[in-house]
Amino acid sequence: MICTGNICRSPMAEVVLAHMVDADPLLRGRVDVTSAGTANWHVGAVMDSRARDALDRAGFSNQGTPAAFADRAYLDSHDIVVAMTREHVNDVRRRLSNESTEVVLLRNLLDPGKNLDVADPYYGDDAEFDQCLELIRGGGQRLTLELRSRLDADSFEA
Repeated sequence: MICTGNICRSPMAEVVLAHMVDADPLLRGRVDVTSAGTANWHVGAVMDSRARDALDRAGFSNQGTPAAFADRAYLDSHDIVVAMTREHVNDVRRRLSNESTEVVLLRNLLDPGKNLDVADPYYGDDAEFDQCLELIRGGGQRLTLELRSRLDADSFEA
């Protein structure tokens, strides 16, 4: 899961998707979920407290991982990279050297082909964090269905 600074959108997405994976017997133990940012501003930091509060309000207790930087080695080590914006998709594709890594825009999981961004709630209020979390949750549900389909078909190695 990729955003800019890895303190709002992508750590929320990491927590939500990790929760969904852990709740699914087919995915649990076969899919690892991480997050990172395209900028290295917050490496080692915990997620923004407003993002944490949104997760708490929605019942997600997993703390996630400290902020990381999405450099080439990080990106190349993943099978699927889910980005929050078109700019993130472009940044990831420029850095990737692993041609088998799939890059997905999160909103395309919900609105295929529309290439819509997940807005950054950083300068917003609680409602904007909650709205962002709902988009992430919907994208996570679609992604887990896709992962299940791939694992059921034995065409995906997590």
